[in-house]
Amino acid sequence: MTLALVIAPSAEADIDDILEWSAFRFDPAIRDGYEALIDAAITQLLDEPERPGSHTPDHLRGQVRTYHLAAARDAVPGDVRRIEKPRHFVIYRVVGSELHVVRILHDALDLPRQYIP
Repeated sequence: MTLALVIAPSAEADIDDILEWSAFRFDPAIRDGYEALIDAAITQLLDEPERPGSHTPDHLRGQVRTYHLAAARDAVPGDVRRIEKPRHFVIYRVVGSELHVVRILHDALDLPRQYIP
Protein backbone atom coordinates (compact mmCIF):
# COMPACT_ATOMS: atom_id res chain seq x y z
CA MET A 1 0.00 0.00 0.00
CA THR A 2 1.34 3.40 -0.96
CA LEU A 3 1.04 6.11 1.66
CA ALA A 4 -0.15 9.68 1.07
CA LEU A 5 2.61 12.29 1.25
CA VAL A 6 2.71 15.23 3.67
CA ILE A 7 5.77 17.48 3.49
CA ALA A 8 6.25 19.81 6.45
CA PRO A 9 7.10 23.45 5.75
CA SER A 10 10.51 22.89 7.38
CA ALA A 11 11.21 20.04 4.93
CA GLU A 12 10.07 22.19 1.99
CA ALA A 13 12.51 24.88 3.14
CA ASP A 14 15.26 22.26 3.48
CA ILE A 15 14.64 21.05 -0.08
CA ASP A 16 14.67 24.60 -1.44
CA ASP A 17 17.94 25.34 0.39
CA ILE A 18 19.60 22.13 -0.81
CA LEU A 19 18.63 22.73 -4.43
CA GLU A 20 19.58 26.41 -4.38
CA TRP A 21 22.96 25.65 -2.82
CA SER A 22 23.60 22.82 -5.31
CA ALA A 23 22.89 25.10 -8.27
CA PHE A 24 25.03 27.91 -6.82
CA ARG A 25 27.96 25.78 -5.64
CA PHE A 26 28.03 23.32 -8.53
CA ASP A 27 25.77 23.64 -11.57
CA PRO A 28 22.18 23.04 -12.74
CA ALA A 29 22.88 19.37 -13.56
CA ILE A 30 23.91 18.70 -9.96
CA ARG A 31 20.84 20.55 -8.73
CA ASP A 32 18.62 18.45 -11.01
CA GLY A 33 20.36 15.27 -9.87
CA TYR A 34 19.80 16.15 -6.24
CA GLU A 35 16.14 16.91 -6.91
CA ALA A 36 15.71 13.55 -8.64
CA LEU A 37 17.48 11.83 -5.75
CA ILE A 38 15.20 13.46 -3.15
CA ASP A 39 12.15 12.50 -5.22
CA ALA A 40 13.39 8.90 -5.57
CA ALA A 41 14.02 8.56 -1.83
CA ILE A 42 10.60 9.90 -0.90
CA THR A 43 8.92 7.67 -3.50
CA GLN A 44 10.69 4.63 -2.04
CA LEU A 45 9.54 5.58 1.46
CA LEU A 46 5.95 6.03 0.29
CA ASP A 47 5.99 2.43 -0.93
CA GLU A 48 7.96 0.94 1.97
CA PRO A 49 8.55 3.26 4.95
CA GLU A 50 10.57 0.67 6.88
CA ARG A 51 12.64 -0.28 3.87
CA PRO A 52 16.21 -1.53 4.24
CA GLY A 53 18.47 1.42 4.89
CA SER A 54 15.95 3.29 7.03
CA HIS A 55 16.64 3.64 10.74
CA THR A 56 15.03 4.68 13.98
CA PRO A 57 17.63 6.75 15.85
CA ASP A 58 17.88 5.69 19.50
CA HIS A 59 18.28 9.25 20.72
CA LEU A 60 14.89 10.22 19.24
CA ARG A 61 13.10 7.33 20.98
CA GLY A 62 11.10 6.18 17.98
CA GLN A 63 9.64 9.60 17.14
CA VAL A 64 10.96 9.49 13.57
CA ARG A 65 12.91 7.37 11.11
CA THR A 66 15.79 8.42 8.87
CA TYR A 67 16.71 7.37 5.34
CA HIS A 68 19.99 8.48 3.78
CA LEU A 69 19.75 9.67 0.19
CA ALA A 70 22.68 7.41 -0.73
CA ALA A 71 20.34 4.44 -0.39
CA ALA A 72 18.15 5.79 -3.21
CA ARG A 73 20.87 6.44 -5.82
CA ASP A 74 20.02 3.38 -7.91
CA ALA A 75 16.40 4.55 -8.24
CA VAL A 76 17.36 7.76 -10.07
CA PRO A 77 16.75 7.61 -13.84
CA GLY A 78 19.85 7.14 -15.96
CA ASP A 79 19.33 10.37 -17.89
CA VAL A 80 19.77 12.44 -14.71
CA ARG A 81 23.15 13.38 -13.25
CA ARG A 82 24.05 10.76 -10.63
CA ILE A 83 25.04 12.16 -7.24
CA GLU A 84 27.90 9.93 -6.16
CA LYS A 85 28.18 10.99 -2.52
CA PRO A 86 24.95 12.56 -1.30
CA ARG A 87 25.22 14.02 2.19
CA HIS A 88 21.57 14.36 3.28
CA PHE A 89 18.96 12.17 4.84
CA VAL A 90 15.18 12.29 5.03
CA ILE A 91 13.62 12.50 8.48
CA TYR A 92 10.08 11.16 8.47
CA ARG A 93 7.33 9.45 10.37
CA VAL A 94 4.25 7.45 9.40
CA VAL A 95 0.97 8.79 10.75
CA GLY A 96 -1.93 6.52 9.88
CA SER A 97 -1.89 6.21 6.08
CA GLU A 98 0.41 9.21 5.58
CA LEU A 99 4.15 9.63 5.27
CA HIS A 100 5.16 12.88 6.99
CA VAL A 101 8.52 14.19 5.77
CA VAL A 102 9.58 16.53 8.57
CA ARG A 103 13.15 17.52 7.56
CA ILE A 104 15.90 16.78 5.06
CA LEU A 105 19.20 17.42 6.80
CA HIS A 106 22.91 17.20 6.06
CA ASP A 107 24.45 14.11 7.61
CA ALA A 108 27.12 16.16 9.42
CA LEU A 109 24.54 17.97 11.55
CA ASP A 110 23.72 17.03 15.11
CA LEU A 111 20.30 15.47 14.57
CA PRO A 112 18.84 15.98 18.06
CA ARG A 113 19.81 19.65 17.97
CA GLN A 114 18.53 20.30 14.41
CA TYR A 115 15.40 18.18 14.46
CA ILE A 116 12.39 19.94 15.91
CA PRO A 117 9.27 17.74 16.16
